[in-house]
Amino acid sequence: MVEILEYSLVFLASSLLVGFSIAAASSFQGASRSIEERAAGSTLAATAWEAVEHGSSSVTLELENSSVYCAAGELTFSSPGYFSSTSLPVGCGFAFPGLDGERVFNFTSTGGRLELAVS
Repeated sequence: MVEILEYSLVFLASSLLVGFSIAAASSFQGASRSIEERAAGSTLAATAWEAVEHGSSSVTLELENSSVYCAAGELTFSSPGYFSSTSLPVGCGFAFPGLDGERVFNFTSTGGRLELAVS
């Protein structure tokens, strides 16, 4: 009878440890993705500003279901868990919805207008 109780306690402890490990790994993946999304939004805004100041700039980003829009000098970046908006001192008008995978963003700024090519 004591052996059954010991096995039951060991099984319960093992089950709790496995459950905790799965929950911790899942939580870490979510937090890691959120950090990546924020970094992508910040990097994209900084690259756009660099193009405004120097004429052109490019950056390569790894994205997951993200969108980049710009209208009337307002650059927006959105992904499933993040949204950012940056005001720029130039006009713009482009839309790139549903971007996945590794993408190269080439910003150019001429005549008070920002353009973006994505490949």
